Amino acid sequence: VTYEGTNQVKEAKISMLVHEYEMFTMNENEDIKSMFSRFTNIINSLQALDKTYSNSEMELYKKKKKAMIATWDDSDESSSDEDSNEEVAQIALMALEEEEEEESDEVTYDEL
Repeated sequence: VTYEGTNQVKEAKISMLVHEYEMFTMNENEDIKSMFSRFTNIINSLQALDKTYSNSEMELYKKKKKAMIATWDDSDESSSDEDSNEEVAQIALMALEEEEEEESDEVTYDEL
């Protein structure tokens, strides 16, 4: 396959496809067949532009992605003190309910 266009255009297309590849996830309400088709199109387009991944590159990418996900989860700013207080209150209510259930479970011999 011959490539038409400048190296800048080629690099831009490769960059876009690599980004699509790295961010690839199954879309909501998408079946396996269409997801696989989208993935295959990305891979085939990258191969047509002479961009392929070796197994070692894939392993490195997976490790980086896991590290990025863990870092992102740790630095999640969306949880506030209000959320934390609400969770503590819910846990306290659950504990009170459990105590009440335990008390009601205690039956004397005469009640039987």
